[in-house]
Amino acid sequence: MPHPLLEGRQLRKKYGLQTVLEELSFLISEKQKIALIGRNGAGKSTLLKLITAQEQADGGEVFVYPDTRLGIVKQHEVLPSDRTSLAFLEEVSEKQEWEIRKQAAAFDLHDQHLSLPPSELSGGYQMRVKLVAMLLQDPNLLILDEPVNYLDLQTLLLLEAFLQAYRGSYIIAAHDRTFLQNTCTYVFEIERGALTSYKGTVEDYLAFKQEQLEYELRANKKLSKEIAHQQKFVDRFRYKASLATRAQSKIKHIAKLRNKISTIDAALATTSITIPSPHVVPGTALRAQALAIGYGETRVADRIDLELRRGDKIVIAGENGRGKSTLLKTIAGRIPALSGTYKWWHGADIGYYDQKTEATLNPKETVLQYLTRNAPKDASGERILMMAGNFLFKGNDLDKQADVLSGGERARLCLAGILLHEHNVLLLDEPTNHLDVETTEALALALKRYTGTVLFVSHARTFVNALADQIYEVRNGTVRRYMGTYEEYVEDLSGHVSAALRETQTDTQRDEGGGTQRAEYQTRVKEHQRSQARTDKKMEVLDKEKGEILAYFFENPTDYAPLKAERLDELNTEITLLEHQWVKDQEAIDALRLLLNH
Repeated sequence: MPHPLLEGRQLRKKYGLQTVLEELSFLISEKQKIALIGRNGAGKSTLLKLITAQEQADGGEVFVYPDTRLGIVKQHEVLPSDRTSLAFLEEVSEKQEWEIRKQAAAFDLHDQHLSLPPSELSGGYQMRVKLVAMLLQDPNLLILDEPVNYLDLQTLLLLEAFLQAYRGSYIIAAHDRTFLQNTCTYVFEIERGALTSYKGTVEDYLAFKQEQLEYELRANKKLSKEIAHQQKFVDRFRYKASLATRAQSKIKHIAKLRNKISTIDAALATTSITIPSPHVVPGTALRAQALAIGYGETRVADRIDLELRRGDKIVIAGENGRGKSTLLKTIAGRIPALSGTYKWWHGADIGYYDQKTEATLNPKETVLQYLTRNAPKDASGERILMMAGNFLFKGNDLDKQADVLSGGERARLCLAGILLHEHNVLLLDEPTNHLDVETTEALALALKRYTGTVLFVSHARTFVNALADQIYEVRNGTVRRYMGTYEEYVEDLSGHVSAALRETQTDTQRDEGGGTQRAEYQTRVKEHQRSQARTDKKMEVLDKEKGEILAYFFENPTDYAPLKAERLDELNTEITLLEHQWVKDQEAIDALRLLLNH
């Protein structure tokens, strides 16, 4: 039997008049890998704060068993600037240097990172240092509250691989369903102050929950029909003396039936978001030439050439600190370009969102007051209330002050304020941070239906997969188009990370950056090979159509068929272009293989 590590016993927690947790009990044992899910404001972060003693429960207790060692990542901890990352890790762990370097290598942290103060590293690498600092203290129960909010995709993949191999237990609150699906085998869901536990993956649990909901709806419908049938008899005969006794009996029966009807909380209904869609005429949305971005004397990226079409849904990918947010701020006009040019089409109306948007919230302003203040002057009250409802602010929620909102609720409120305006361009920097799974996926669907242009930064894979139709990656000081799907991009990046880690573990590696460089070349070879495979499939389809037209002309040499002749010319042109693309990819593959064999 697995040994217990931590137990919650009838926990209660209120904030003002709002009950967040009510008589909540649970047990975490060895080898449990738990996904903690629930709507924004349901109490996920509150529960983790009670577990880690950052807050006190109003009732009940958290019992930590004697052999339990908690591992906690302090999200907002300020890392030092007066000593190296290696010295910092030695100080917090009291471990020998070889142990520190071994653990750091699992997160692709090497001498060029460990020799710098942690405060000088990019956000993604700072989070890696925090994770290593936690793991060096040999915890057997990790407490991770929204870790993916602060991770770039490369670091997230490293963390995911580590957790899959980790032999201890953990409980993770995260909005990225793909991450939870890949790492967790148990589910805790907090809903209406209560906790439901389930042995299985998040996808299995949500499917089970949907089945239960559908069963309850069917049962409620059946009971409602029976109540209506019984009520007809009561209405007709309750005042007839001869049938009054039977009518009274049926009234009692109706009361029992009503008690059987399951209460399905309307506040937990599936999120549905509607974004006003502008009329968009086809054409170029943005053109950037030789653009350089950065701050003052610091150049983050340059040689950026972009041409984006109106209506495109584009994700900007890449490691933290490489220039994704800087690019969005530059083309949003928030900071000046260092050199080069960029130009939006004359009709562009840009809406911009980043995490600092939450600074516009007045702590004492209610949800409705904030939306009214930020709405266009001609916006009707009905439109404001509809947008509030889109983001799950209904009834008493409209009177909540900003200072009592959870992180997810604040993010939802700021997004609602921006989407009230009928922008035809949206620039969104990590719009899903702090959002629950349902709201994240509903937002992706709404943005996909939106006819305007969306340029966004996000590492939430489910969200990006549902929305992006183009990928641009910030890498090696510039921005390049990735010719493939987002799933292929993640697969390539995962291979790149794995190859780099394998290279760093061999004694034959020439230098610290050698493995990374080889992995980069191998990744690019795979990209071009995938491009060739897609080209082959397209040519196969076009060749088949061409063969059918040629067969028609062979069998009917005297027929006049101008449309077929015109289509044949189009096919020849398309096939020629695809052949050129295939050759271009092959030349790139040959060049990269020369570098790999050098």
